[in-house]
Amino acid sequence: MADQQAFFDLLDIMENEELVEPTRFFDLMCSTFSIANLLYLDVGILTAGVVIHRLHHTFSARSLSTYIDKQYQRIDPILRMTMGGLRPVDWATARKLHPESEPLFSSATQLGHGLDGVTLPLATPPRRLAFLAIQADVPADEWPAYRRLHLRDFQLLANLFHAALLESDEECQPPEECAKALTHRETEVLGWAAAGKSYWEIATILGISERTVRFFMTNARRKLNVVSNSQAVAQAVRRDLIPTF
Repeated sequence: MADQQAFFDLLDIMENEELVEPTRFFDLMCSTFSIANLLYLDVGILTAGVVIHRLHHTFSARSLSTYIDKQYQRIDPILRMTMGGLRPVDWATARKLHPESEPLFSSATQLGHGLDGVTLPLATPPRRLAFLAIQADVPADEWPAYRRLHLRDFQLLANLFHAALLESDEECQPPEECAKALTHRETEVLGWAAAGKSYWEIATILGISERTVRFFMTNARRKLNVVSNSQAVAQAVRRDLIPTF
């Protein structure tokens, strides 16, 4: 259990440093609160799926690959409840409410992970989802008291960390400059790409050639300072520059 002075020391760091790097934030959280694992995710929600803006975690590569390979996101009740609300999601409660998710929790046990934790939804711009998931390194019978004691501190620190990352995005490239740089056609093409359309489909929808679509996408990538179409879409969604179809 963290003492109050350790919490205030961490709070001072979060409030006085311009930007606490994810690795440093995770190290401080784990050492202050006896946390086993942390996961921070910030994604854009598109018609064609999600685009990851940031993913930082302390789980093993095997754990992450198992989650992805088994497509556990389809039955993950914690993810579902986080997307559907603003309240903290207790893992035990989510498991109890969704018995179909048992393969996910069984797999976590086999990988050596505890099943007690909480996921904190974080405020985001439109068409975004962000959260911090916390798995504590405490015995199961101590989890309720641990959660009650530290939840308020977790929420404050998670929001400070998340806000600093969002602010760093805005400082790197003001959205007004991006909006002025992209032409109407470029935003249209990016919007349809975000909806999962191919070059050929976009060309058909807009009544232009596929070569012209490629030209607009190339220009958009250059103006947004990225190297791939998915990065261009992610940047445009992050800065709310493109329409939703």
